[in-house]
Amino acid sequence: MLCYGLAILIKMTIGEELQKLTEFAKDYRKESQNSLERNRHMNEIEEGEQVQQRIIDAVLTDFINYVGVRHCCDYGLYTSYLKR
Repeated sequence: MLCYGLAILIKMTIGEELQKLTEFAKDYRKESQNSLERNRHMNEIEEGEQVQQRIIDAVLTDFINYVGVRHCCDYGLYTSYLKR
């Protein structure tokens, strides 16, 4: 995986990687509705169906925290942090 390999080359800590992932999530959430609609051929969202932003935020937060736990790091990200 190129990105992971790149992180190793520049010696990012898991905390730094999670912070970067959080920044990506903050950017993504701004366009998440459009992205889900545009990429519905890859997901099971039907045309015109809207996913509530709070659900998107919950999934993003849960996933980032999951990545942290898989690396033995209790990152403790809250959905409110994505809005800052």
